[in-house]
Amino acid sequence: MSNGVGLDVGTSYIVLAKNNSNNIEYKEFRDAFYIIKPTTPVATKMIEKGLNGKIFIKDSDNSFILLGKDAIEKAIERNDSAKRPMHKGVVSSKEKEAKKVLAFILKEVVGIASEPGEKLIFCKPAQPVDQEDDDFDVGYHEDVVKSILAEQGYDARAINEAEALCYAGLEDTDYTGIGVSCGAGMTNVCVMLNGEPTVTFSTTKSGDWIDRMVSVAMGEPDSVVQAEKEQGDYVIGQTNENPVLEAVCSYYDRLIDYTTKYLSVALSNHKALPKFKEPLKIVIAGGTSLAKGYVETFHKKLKENNFPLPIKEVIHADDPLHAVAKGCLIASQVL
Repeated sequence: MSNGVGLDVGTSYIVLAKNNSNNIEYKEFRDAFYIIKPTTPVATKMIEKGLNGKIFIKDSDNSFILLGKDAIEKAIERNDSAKRPMHKGVVSSKEKEAKKVLAFILKEVVGIASEPGEKLIFCKPAQPVDQEDDDFDVGYHEDVVKSILAEQGYDARAINEAEALCYAGLEDTDYTGIGVSCGAGMTNVCVMLNGEPTVTFSTTKSGDWIDRMVSVAMGEPDSVVQAEKEQGDYVIGQTNENPVLEAVCSYYDRLIDYTTKYLSVALSNHKALPKFKEPLKIVIAGGTSLAKGYVETFHKKLKENNFPLPIKEVIHADDPLHAVAKGCLIASQVL
């Protein structure tokens, strides 16, 4: 008998969560690709040899589509930026290879279902409150992911990304509180009362926005900025001698201010908002939240931006990169 599967289909990482005995096992894959187009038949052969041991697709035009962290490393080597099959939380409409690349990565991560119709819950973003964008189509994205997973034998269903985070991080408050999932493409928010999501929405600025803004300001490719941001030593709100990291801190501060403003405005006078009896726990997760000082700055900015609900505490999820996948797994077991 299967225990179900949880899958965080993120803009920057795809994360799988599965039960193994009494432990949850995670498998993650960097959601990125980089295309190398050989100019001669000899180059084609030599490049293929050089890619030995790396994960790639050889395309019909003899170009090579490198995947995962190998794609990011190769892009940085060439002073270029890797691409993503996802943009702002959904299948990218800007990349013609997006669907094919996403299918390959998802199949690589989930494998074949352990039994026909095995339950799998994956996450999807909420509709953004800060843009009316024809490109943003959650329905199409959900259908694409479902059909890829069905090919692997799964009975797949989608739940909201921040809802999944609430299941993973609000167990000790009877699933009452707020989940804020800070991904690469978007920030997703869910207000939950006793396990029921009452308000869900997203904003369209997150980690990728920081990379892009710093890239423009410093004249460096996005992938180089991303690597510095992920490996560098900095604290939001403190000065930094490295000019790239100084810019990263500055844009982090702006991002958190932007997010908390929208959070405060969206929840002020919201018709579906419950009358909470107690101050609320807010749990934060996602790769973008890993920067030192993120949670503290978030709490401070909530107060500055007149957050309309009483706050008990603002905490980081126990395992910020895997929390959404864990929530999806919990949901799959309930189903």
